[in-house]
Amino acid sequence: MTRMAGIVWWEIETPDPERFQHFHAALSGWSFEPAFADTALGADYWIINHDGRGIGGLQRAIPSAPRPATGTRAYFATDDLEQSLRRVAELGGIVERTRVALGGDDRWFGTYQDVTGVSFGLWTQHSARD
Repeated sequence: MTRMAGIVWWEIETPDPERFQHFHAALSGWSFEPAFADTALGADYWIINHDGRGIGGLQRAIPSAPRPATGTRAYFATDDLEQSLRRVAELGGIVERTRVALGGDDRWFGTYQDVTGVSFGLWTQHSARD
C-alpha cells in the first residue's frame, strides 16, 4: 500500500502570471523568482517565496490550452479574515465567500478569486473582529 504523507509542493497555472505576481505580492507579501528558463524544461516559471523560502510554483498557462474547470483550492492562514478579504477586493480580486463558520471556536474561512481567476481560501482561528 502506498501512503501519501502531505503536500510537498503546489503550483498555479495562469495565462497572466505577471498580474498574478502583482496581486499576490501586494496581498500576501510573496516574492517571485524566475526558474527553469535555462534548463531542458525551458518553462516560463517562477518560484513563489514567502519568508525567504520557496512555497510553490507559478507557471504561464499555454494560451491554446483549455482552462481547467476543476482543481484544488489552497487555503492560507490569516489572523484577520475580514481585512484580508477587503484587501482582495481593493486589489481587484473577487470575494467568493465571506466568513463561513464550520462550528467550534477555531474554524472560519472565506474564499476569493485573484485577478487571474485562480480561487484561493483563507482560514483563521480567530473570531470576527469588530
